[in-house]
Amino acid sequence: MPKKKGKRKLMLLSVILTASLLLTVVCCTKQFLTLRELQAKQLYYEGVYQDLVQENTELLNTKDLLNDASYMERLARQRFKLIRPNEYLVVPAETNEDLQTHVELDDKDVH
Repeated sequence: MPKKKGKRKLMLLSVILTASLLLTVVCCTKQFLTLRELQAKQLYYEGVYQDLVQENTELLNTKDLLNDASYMERLARQRFKLIRPNEYLVVPAETNEDLQTHVELDDKDVH
């Protein structure tokens, strides 16, 4: 009988050790996959951060330009066709018909 009891204990010990090993492998695999996922997210967010840093730098440069009076004047002239007092805006017309349909000129305005 003692041999059967020893075999039974050995078998029970083997089952417990095997179950423990399997549990350890499953837990480690789960942790490994979680770590890989977190590393991928970290790379993604580092890229997003770099993009935001670049955008912030561009916005600060634009802010500096918008505080420059000469740049603002040039922008107003280019985009909005603004002129200073006593200046004339010369816009070439495609044809004479375009000029007549878009602008009603008085005799005093023609130079």
